[in-house]
Amino acid sequence: MKSFISTILFALVLTTGLFAQQTIKNEKHERLLTHVEGNVFDVQFLDHDGNVVQEGQYWKEGDSFKPHGTWLLFAQNEDKVVTKATYEKGRQLTVETIIDGKVIKADKQQLVAKNK
Repeated sequence: MKSFISTILFALVLTTGLFAQQTIKNEKHERLLTHVEGNVFDVQFLDHDGNVVQEGQYWKEGDSFKPHGTWLLFAQNEDKVVTKATYEKGRQLTVETIIDGKVIKADKQQLVAKNK
């Protein structure tokens, strides 16, 4: 009986590592910035293989760049869009993302209510 309990405890200790949270490393991505016209700039973020991981536009106001227009976030190693957001001169208007195969959407009113 004692060895049975010891075996179960040993198995629990070994399997707890399987359920631990994974550490995700935030990688720096190369940023390509292209002037479109006026205060609008296109931007692409590239991974170490040169694949686009995120793209959108910036609105330049003074020395700062604010998200503007439609932004797309792509799945790792795929061309599939996983998150789409729209901005107007730095203010987020909408966001749409896919979680576990389901599309989740939020508009400006829902985003404002969440940030209060």
